[in-house]
Amino acid sequence: MKIILFPLFVLNIFATAVLGQKDLKSELPTVPEGLKIELYAMEPLIRNPGAMAFDAKGRLFVGYGPQYRNPEPDTPGDSVAIMIDSDGDGMADTSKVFATGFNNVQGLAWHGNDLWVGNSPDLTIVRDLDGDDVADEYVRVFTDLGNLEHANHGHNWAPDGKLYMSHGTSKGLTLPGRVAPKPFRDLWGVTAPEGTPDFPTPRVYGRDDYKLVYQDPEDDWGREGGILRCDDMGENLEIVSRGFRNPWDIGFDSGFNWLGNDNDQNDGDRIYMPFFNAHFGWGHSWSAHWTGEDHLPTVPLSGPVYDGSGTGMIYYDYPQMPKEYRGVWFCNDWLRKSTFVYRPRWEGALMKPEGDTWERAIFGGAGVRSDDENRGDSEDGIPRVASLYKPTDIVVGPDGSIYVASWGRELKAEFKGGKQTNEGRIYRISWEDAPSVEWNSAKRQKPLTHWTFEELAEDLGSPIPVWNIDAQDELVRRGSWVNADLIERLKQGGLTEAAETWTIWTLGRVSPFDLRIEEWLGTEGQKLSLNAKIQAIRIAGHRVREHRKNGSLPGFVADALSDPEPRVRFAAVQAIGQARQNDLIPELASRASSENDRITFYAIWQALNDVATEGDLRKLLKDRRAGTRLAAMLALLESGSLDEKEVRDLMEDRDRTNSNLAALWIAKQSGNELIDVSPKPGVFLENVTVKMTPGIKPAKIHFTLDGSEPTPESEDGHPGDLYETTTVKAALFVGKKKIGNTIAVEYRKSESGFKLPVLGAMDEETDDDDAYDLLPTAVALNGPGLFSAAGCVSCHKAGDLGRSFGPDLSAIGDRNDAELVIESILEPNRVVVEGYSLLTVIKKDGGVHVGILESETDGYLKMVQLDSEAVTIEKDMISSRSSSHSSAMPSYKRVLSAQQVADLTAWLMTLRSF
Repeated sequence: MKIILFPLFVLNIFATAVLGQKDLKSELPTVPEGLKIELYAMEPLIRNPGAMAFDAKGRLFVGYGPQYRNPEPDTPGDSVAIMIDSDGDGMADTSKVFATGFNNVQGLAWHGNDLWVGNSPDLTIVRDLDGDDVADEYVRVFTDLGNLEHANHGHNWAPDGKLYMSHGTSKGLTLPGRVAPKPFRDLWGVTAPEGTPDFPTPRVYGRDDYKLVYQDPEDDWGREGGILRCDDMGENLEIVSRGFRNPWDIGFDSGFNWLGNDNDQNDGDRIYMPFFNAHFGWGHSWSAHWTGEDHLPTVPLSGPVYDGSGTGMIYYDYPQMPKEYRGVWFCNDWLRKSTFVYRPRWEGALMKPEGDTWERAIFGGAGVRSDDENRGDSEDGIPRVASLYKPTDIVVGPDGSIYVASWGRELKAEFKGGKQTNEGRIYRISWEDAPSVEWNSAKRQKPLTHWTFEELAEDLGSPIPVWNIDAQDELVRRGSWVNADLIERLKQGGLTEAAETWTIWTLGRVSPFDLRIEEWLGTEGQKLSLNAKIQAIRIAGHRVREHRKNGSLPGFVADALSDPEPRVRFAAVQAIGQARQNDLIPELASRASSENDRITFYAIWQALNDVATEGDLRKLLKDRRAGTRLAAMLALLESGSLDEKEVRDLMEDRDRTNSNLAALWIAKQSGNELIDVSPKPGVFLENVTVKMTPGIKPAKIHFTLDGSEPTPESEDGHPGDLYETTTVKAALFVGKKKIGNTIAVEYRKSESGFKLPVLGAMDEETDDDDAYDLLPTAVALNGPGLFSAAGCVSCHKAGDLGRSFGPDLSAIGDRNDAELVIESILEPNRVVVEGYSLLTVIKKDGGVHVGILESETDGYLKMVQLDSEAVTIEKDMISSRSSSHSSAMPSYKRVLSAQQVADLTAWLMTLRSF
């Protein structure tokens, strides 16, 4: 192991950042040169803000409150309030509660006069009927959407006129009066009693009648989460993408291309590009996978996995930021206390970041304790607080500035004297040289019905989501009278890509039965730009799917299947699948035979699954073209239409990719992983010399060469020689013959370089305040030895030490302050990191397994037990499963002294990625 020696001045900086709160009261998060960050709002106006949205008047609405993380049935509800800057100094000095009594608010989106509130297990609309800025009507559109973990997020009204949302694995209870719409139940694998409506009717309440619907946060998760979309009032709800664990936010760029984030406890968080019929691997029916890399049944990611906790994200492309921050995504990471910039590029039809990474743009400091002495006002009367940047939501304001909501220091709600005491911040990031924006014009004082076409059109492609959808809805309401004006606007050019996208989609939503629209899109519309060409294809598919269900797509969509640009081919495949064009099966089959773009090929076989019958697909399974056979096999395996004998026969396919896919399916049926065990330099293989299909990466663990446990201390004061060993069990096949299980092992010596201290039980418990007070004299160099001696290495990875069974601590200094680390060491049950709650599985034969869920398919559940051993359980053998907010980590109150806790914490805080 490599030990990094930190100079004294670095440790002094660390001590100041953690302990010198009074000196840091004027600190703000760090932003790039040329940008300015200001505190726009803070507690007591808001506490633990989780969602934001600007309304049509340009006012900021914030959802906040005490509901997260372990509310009781009597915990006060969350609220949505309007932030008010009454004196015009640029900082909100008061607020007005617009609506209250919610479960934890994790999503907000305006649509006309309706504010959509994601507060699982509810999705609620609130309306102000009398204009007094207080909601009078509450409409429970959906209910039974599960608890507040892995909940409902990411609300976006899109150019196709639909509301898109993300939802995690949290499942509903499916009780009388508490039933989710069928698409949610389909995601979770929940079966409702016979006679249960697919879409329960929304219920309307008055201000005093609406009550939050409590669901215990410890209730079980369902199989998978997804991206869904619906029309107004929740009508026509359907699944767009699936295979997620805990997706937080989603958004679309100026070309209506989506990006989202998903959180995982073991394999790293991920950025993905959702599209229709895409499956991203979590809970996949037969082959769960987290990255999709070299794994045909699922979709590859739009960036490398990372250690963090992705929250809000937006696409920014407006002149109120410097050029280097236009056409980029801003992505919040709550755990790393940062906002990152993702610079998109196209790799075929898949969005990826430049350089396969992203850059940190905004970073907050260590934060402060919650006591009152660490707060105060400056001479100008503006509250000054130490930097506390734990970003949740992020939005663009009407002035082009970026607004970021920041959570309080504690993950859970805290109360004193019956009042919540958590912090809450809203930061505003702006450009010092930004051109001014006259957004609050006279038109905003008039009803939309009185706006001219020009006034409405200038809102298309604007930074405020509700301005876009409201202007589009009003133009659609006016009908075919605006067609000529919309076409003329597009022909004149000079539009931003966002304005072009919203304008052409407005034309697409108007007069859905007027085929002259498709004719124009297929001729003149496609010539405007690559973006317009893609949107024209998408619009054609949308119009048939939504309004002419038995209609045919115009010819230019099928023609696009042979376009040299992968994104155009991808759009055409998606349109054919969504419009259910079974007459184009031969064209899809032909495209599959030669398609070399990974994402487009995936979309082809999913489209075939939509438009072809099982009989059609079985015929294609015998096609002379390898790519066509592969697409048919993937589609049939996805729907579970092939049995084991049929798949074993397919292992004889003359194409290597096809036979390997069949072998992967066979391996998965027995709960095994089929991996590449081809001989490589430095790898020792036992009893096998064959090449196999790539699959799951092996896990890395530390133990001695002879298999025994490392001794606590050898004669020279160092631990026994440690070796990093890769061990993988694999089901291996040659043709149809199963060779059996084998092990591939790579030995690499890892140098020690530190002395393991002797730890023992203590008579008295260590107090966290005592450990905190010793931080100024902490010896960080003692940390690695304590980390190993205390057994942390058996569950946690920290740099070159340990394994990732529990949260990865390799960059913990980026995301946690010292006080939280100390609390986690001494009181691990106080705040259980999301995703690490204990899962208890009871089998029908009476066997019990307790540990952390790793993955599951239709057939198997995999978990890591408390002894760090992985186990695969047939789901048919499970009697019950339940989770609890208890940590697998023991308390070290009687194991580590206050000084040892301080030393270990000081070392952990030096572990940073930046």
